[in-house]
Order: sequence, then structure tokens, then C-alpha cells
Amino acid sequence: MSSHIPLSPLHTIEIAEPLRHLLVKPQERDFPVVSIARKTAPDGRELVHMELIIAGRQTRAAHPLADRYPVHFLKSYHPWCFHGDPGIEFENNRVAAEILGSPAPIGYDANTFRTAFIPGKPLSRLSPFTDVEPAERCLGIAQETAPATLIGLWRLAEEAFAQVEKLHAHRFCHRDLELHNIVVCTAPIQVFLIDFESSERAFSGPDEVFEEHCYKDKEELLRLAIYLQSGLGHQTGSLAEQSLAALPNLFKSSSTFLSRLEAADQKAIVG
Repeated sequence: MSSHIPLSPLHTIEIAEPLRHLLVKPQERDFPVVSIARKTAPDGRELVHMELIIAGRQTRAAHPLADRYPVHFLKSYHPWCFHGDPGIEFENNRVAAEILGSPAPIGYDANTFRTAFIPGKPLSRLSPFTDVEPAERCLGIAQETAPATLIGLWRLAEEAFAQVEKLHAHRFCHRDLELHNIVVCTAPIQVFLIDFESSERAFSGPDEVFEEHCYKDKEELLRLAIYLQSGLGHQTGSLAEQSLAALPNLFKSSSTFLSRLEAADQKAIVG
């Protein structure tokens, strides 16, 4: 039996030899492979646990895709805590997957949500500008970062931005699109939006409210675009144009950033 197991139609994972028998002869309940993240209340009580699991017999019987993709992502909400409806999260993910061509979710019940595991790193971990304060410090970082790195990040940001705009064309708002909810896979290089728990699909409210939601979805990518252009110089395309248009709203010292963009242009010409 191959040690490479499909995570989705797009990705596979290599399973260690001691765990392979759980794929052929699963135990009754899910087997946890690795804990990914936990959220706890101020008093220390666990609210949400996210992990990679090998589906057990109960799960495979309840969710057909779990039989095809037994190794997948499981988000468990503790029954005694207040949480959103996993069914809504499932439907949001299903609709987004159809729009974007990304892996479909696997299933849900009253306290759990399951979906394909995306084997990559969040864009927030790849960006040298994450959690840097004040924002003006990012100008120096952009100048010091190798152009190849900036170019690679620009291409990733463009791809993520295109996917956001594709969602918006269907009046689908993500509502929590920070850089840690953009996952970058390296083999092959692909960008995926994740975590649609707070999304609104087929938004039917006023256009001005929809535009506000769209801007919030794009805000972190627009800010990243300004940082990157501070090192690369002005770029072309929708991301570049919208980031420049939004510059006064993105930063209090917008003139400082605009001056650095112009300096980056001059540097690119001289260089």
C-alpha cells in the first residue's frame, strides 16, 4: 500500500508506517494525528480544538467524503460553549469551494466541522511585515528585503486578491480575511482562502454595506501591496490600482508611503 494518501483531489500526504493500518482497518472513533490549534476561554477552558485526524468507522459511515479522504481537518467545538452553526460553516465552505475550485468540505454535525486539510503555510508567516508596528517600519523592511522575495510575495498576493474578487463577483463576503486565512502550498505553488465560518454568501443587503464588507476583505492584502511596492516600485493590475486608491484609508501617514513608492520607482530606474 502506498504511504501517500489523498487529502483532496489536489493534494496528498505521506503517512508514517505505524499509522497505515488505521487507513485500511480504522478504529471506531477518529484517531488524532496532530493538534493544529486550540482556543481557550479566559478561565482556561477549551472552546475549540483543531486537529488533523484519521477518520474512524463512525465518521466514514456518516460522511462519504471522509471515506475517500480519511485524513482531514477536524474543528471541534466543545458542547458547553457558545458557538456558531457548523452547518452554516459547511455551506459557506461548500459554496466558496464551488466558486474558487478549491477542495470541498467533508461534513459536519452539531459540534464539529470537517474539511480537506490544505498542506501549506499561512501568508502571514511568509510575509516579513506581519505584526510590525508602527507601520512605517515596514518601509525599511521593504528596502532591506531581497527583490526576489518581494516579487514572490507580490505574485501570491495577486493570486489571493483575484480569488477574493471572484468571491465578490458572486456577492460572497469572507468577513474574516486576514493573512493567516490565506494558505500557500508549495508543491505545486497554489493559494487558498480558508476559514469561512463568518462569511456571508449571496449577500442581499444594500450595495454600500456590501462595498464596506468587500473593502474589509481586501484591506490586509491592500496594505501588503503597499509594503511590497515600497520595495519594488509601482506595479500594474487591479491589486496595485486599488491599493494606491485606498492608500489614504490604509495609513495615517499616507504621504510618507507615497514618497517611498516614488523613491522605489527611481531606484528601479537607476538600478
